[in-house]
Amino acid sequence: MRRLMVTIGVIGCGWHSRATHGPCLKQYKETIGGVCLAACCDVDEEAAEAYRADFGFERAYGSFTQMLESEQLDAVWVIVPEQLTVPISLQVMDTGVAVFLEKPPGIHTADVIALQEQAENRSIRHRVAFNRRFVPMTNLLIDKLRGQAQDNQIYSITYDMIRINRKDADFSTTAIHAIDAAKYIAGSEYAELRFRYDDLSGIAPGLINIMADGFFRNGVRVKLNCYPHSGSARETVTVRGEGFSYELHLPLLESPNSFAGLICSEKGKVAIIPEEQEWTTAFGFYDENASFLDALKSGGHLMHDLSSSIQSVAVMAAIRNRAETYLG
Repeated sequence: MRRLMVTIGVIGCGWHSRATHGPCLKQYKETIGGVCLAACCDVDEEAAEAYRADFGFERAYGSFTQMLESEQLDAVWVIVPEQLTVPISLQVMDTGVAVFLEKPPGIHTADVIALQEQAENRSIRHRVAFNRRFVPMTNLLIDKLRGQAQDNQIYSITYDMIRINRKDADFSTTAIHAIDAAKYIAGSEYAELRFRYDDLSGIAPGLINIMADGFFRNGVRVKLNCYPHSGSARETVTVRGEGFSYELHLPLLESPNSFAGLICSEKGKVAIIPEEQEWTTAFGFYDENASFLDALKSGGHLMHDLSSSIQSVAVMAAIRNRAETYLG
């Protein structure tokens, strides 16, 4: 059913929400329209008020339950720490409105399944915000791989996630981006993974390097390398195949002067396609918001739902538990 106006509420006005979703929602309202930025909330009421003023929301709250009771919303963005995503999202779903969930949608696979069942039972339209799926260069890479797959074999996908001075005791909630994006690019679920870890607890409690190798169900080999405490900030995907090699360099805020774009090597010929769009668009944030709003307004099909994130969360949980293997 087509809606003339979608009324939006946002739960969570912290750094990530301010850097990504707030600007994207404001941009969508100003350029496309058809949305009302009705309310935002945060336990830090000053942060909520600043978010309201900066991005054009009408009201700010210090309690999400008060916001849900007071506002007539069509959709709610849940942008909170991962341990709060499930309980808050379930309460939002109880109101019957559409839900936009930041990643990871749960800490455990059972969490995601519970959310999915609630969404199915109540016919809740929703999206999980894995922004790498919406990166324009990611989708250009996928288009090129589809063209190659007709005639040439894809050998392997290597995903390198390198960061500077990250000391997270649980880096798996960031590594899930590599887990999910590699799967998305492959167009296949994982069949098996073998994990190795470097113990870096001498630097910070719980800190590890994460390495995994294995296969997707379509037979393509995969390697994941996550180094949170290294000498550079970069995120690259290398796809090798019969007569071709592609290198995707993602645009990180931590490394603004590094090359971002796609390097295509085909039978010895090299083409370099630089990413020239503004960061929130180049890193997929704008489109993950805009396409969700477009679908809510038009009543069109919604992709990137909870069911598509279950295996990514399962692999993330395996890493958190320091598993040696994962079988899909």
